[in-house]
Amino acid sequence: MGLEQVYFVTEIVVGIAFVISILFLALQVRQNSTFLRYSMSQDRRSNENWLFETLCTDDNFRVFHSRIITDYENFNDDEKYRADSLAMRTLTSNLNELLAYQNGLITEDEWRSLKWILEFTATRPNIQAVYRRIKDQYPKEVQRYWEGLPSVSSKNVTNPINN
Repeated sequence: MGLEQVYFVTEIVVGIAFVISILFLALQVRQNSTFLRYSMSQDRRSNENWLFETLCTDDNFRVFHSRIITDYENFNDDEKYRADSLAMRTLTSNLNELLAYQNGLITEDEWRSLKWILEFTATRPNIQAVYRRIKDQYPKEVQRYWEGLPSVSSKNVTNPINN
């Protein structure tokens, strides 16, 4: 086999290796997207689970959480700090997931759950207070969606299970 034939065989092998590497890269991107969806969904569910478990097991927290919706404006600085810290934990996770949905990274099934949570959390005064502080960290599309949600609900917002 001459040098020219070896060169052509090498070119073919390199071409095949290039195509295989592109396919492998596409598989990695797909797996990363799947992992991102799963991770964001798990973060939201973890926050929800923590909140509901704490509401069930801690009487003081349950009273405090209920007071957020009814008495937030009368909270002292310490209570507002606690309520706003709780809101920051919830809101940043939810807005990040909303952004991911708008970028096509979240399925319609996940969106239905997130949409309900966004509609519920938008009615909480501590969430609205925190949103005003962090909204510039998010694109205009996220801001438009959030600001289009009613900030006061006709639902019984103190008991999300019955909504």
